[in-house]
Amino acid sequence: MATTAKQRRLARRLRQLRTRAGRTVEDAAAELGCKHPKISKIETSLAGVKPEEVRLLCRLYGAGDHTTESMVALARNAKTRGWYLGYHGVANPENIDFAELETDAVSVGNFEIDLVPGLLQTQDYSRAVFRTGLPRISDDDVEHRAELRATRQQRVSNGALSVWAIVTEATLVRAVGGRDVHSAQLARLVELAALPNVQFQVVPTRAGEHVSMGVPFSCFTFDDGSGAVAVDHLTGTLFLEEDVDVERYRLAFQHLCGTALSPQDSLALLRQYIEEGHSSWKPRS
Repeated sequence: MATTAKQRRLARRLRQLRTRAGRTVEDAAAELGCKHPKISKIETSLAGVKPEEVRLLCRLYGAGDHTTESMVALARNAKTRGWYLGYHGVANPENIDFAELETDAVSVGNFEIDLVPGLLQTQDYSRAVFRTGLPRISDDDVEHRAELRATRQQRVSNGALSVWAIVTEATLVRAVGGRDVHSAQLARLVELAALPNVQFQVVPTRAGEHVSMGVPFSCFTFDDGSGAVAVDHLTGTLFLEEDVDVERYRLAFQHLCGTALSPQDSLALLRQYIEEGHSSWKPRS
C-alpha cells in the first residue's frame, strides 16, 4: 500500500530532528532497543513507527514539548486517510496528496501567475479551469473535482486555514470562463479578502521582473513550524519537502510580498478592474 503524505512527513521530520541534534542512527536504535536498519526504514517511510517510539526519539533529540506532541499526534494518524480519500477515483494521487498536505497545514502561501488560487475560486471558475486544463474530462468528473475544491475551501471559510494569496495583475484581466464567470470571481475575491484569515496581494505588471516568474507554487506550514512546497506543472504536481527547498520557496514568497502592492492597494486595484471591466465588456454599438 502506498505511503500517505503524513507518513512521509513524519519520516522526514524524524530524520531532520535526529541530524539537527547530532545523533546517529545507532543512537536512535539504542533508544528504541532495536537494530539500526529499523531506524533507516522509519526515516525513509518504509516502516511504521509507534507514537510511544516517536516520543522516545523526540526526547533523545531534545525536541520541545510542542514539537513532541505534534509529532506524536502525527504518528497516531499517519496511516489515516481523511475526507479526501472519497475522491480517489476522480482525482489523481497528486491531487489527493495536495489535499492531505493542505488539510494538515495551518497556513498556506500561494502564488499564481494568471489564475485565481484554488482556495479562492468560485465553482464556475473551477469548472472552466478543469475543462481547459483537461480537454477530455467528462462532465461528471468536472463536477466531482469542483466539489473537491469547494470542500477544501471550507477550512478557509471557517477560519481553520490561513491563506496568503499573491497573484499577478494578469489574473484580474484574464476572463476565465467568460465575462459572467470572471465578473463573479472578482466579486468573490473582494468578499474573501475581507476575512481575517485571508491576505490578498497583487503583483502589478508595472513592477517588472520578480523572483518567481513562470513558477506558481504553494508553501504549506504545519503546526510545528515545518513545511512543504507544491509546484504545479502541466502533467502533475512536484512536492518538495527538504528544508533547503522549503526555505528557498519561503524566501521567494517573502520577496513576492515585498514586490506586490499592499493588501489595501491590491484590493483597490481589484475593485478598479471590477468597475472598469464591466464597461469594457459591453458590446460596441
